[in-house]
Amino acid sequence: MSEMFPARTIAIEVIGCTDETRTWEFNWWYDRVHIPELLKTPGIVNVSRYRDMLPDFGELGAAFKAPVGQPVRHLTMYRINWPDPWALMQKIKEDDRQRAKEGNMIDCLKSYEVSVWDFLAYRRSVQPLQRPETKLPNGMPEAILLVFNISNPGRELEHDDWWQNTHSHDLLETSGIVQCSRFKNLNPKPADNEATKLNFYEIDSEDPVAVCKRIFSDDKNVRRPQGRMSPSTLSRQAENYTRGLYQHWDLM
Repeated sequence: MSEMFPARTIAIEVIGCTDETRTWEFNWWYDRVHIPELLKTPGIVNVSRYRDMLPDFGELGAAFKAPVGQPVRHLTMYRINWPDPWALMQKIKEDDRQRAKEGNMIDCLKSYEVSVWDFLAYRRSVQPLQRPETKLPNGMPEAILLVFNISNPGRELEHDDWWQNTHSHDLLETSGIVQCSRFKNLNPKPADNEATKLNFYEIDSEDPVAVCKRIFSDDKNVRRPQGRMSPSTLSRQAENYTRGLYQHWDLM
């Protein structure tokens, strides 16, 4: 089990290096210079990084395919303890803009998306683990699958109930999935196609891609025929740049 909490709120920023010839320089600067600056901000408990695993899921997982023609996605994961997490992340963005004006940001960094999420619920697997559980020094999971959707108006509680009491239970029967968490979007003015819920699946396996393929296959071939998938009356798919499978990045 990861130690993502006590921080009940997280923020996720998707970034990329726009010049692949400078990837080492980009990561060194981000890990050694930028993260220490971010941690000086009151309310930021911890900052971790993840890298897109660039998996080939085939047709079953087409929605999780990495964006074509774009830099490899890296996630910056913020653990937050602050009365107004949304406002705090707007301050982080403004601070970064000011650093850029002063020449204190690397010029091959591009930020694609920033979202802020408040913890709703989690479930823990009771299945035997594939291997002794990975214990990273910062308490974060080894690999994560991020899934986003939009709860239809007036059906939010019903959708949450389906996820917590049906779907998360089903997914936790998949070997390699150790914990499922659910978050709600804290954007006070979300766009119409913006995700309202984040499902955060922690994977501890030698082959996270195979674990995800098993999930997608069982969703289509087992759970949907059984009527255990969320009906379209409860939710719809969100337009999101972040969804995908990511591996923990060890800071330089």
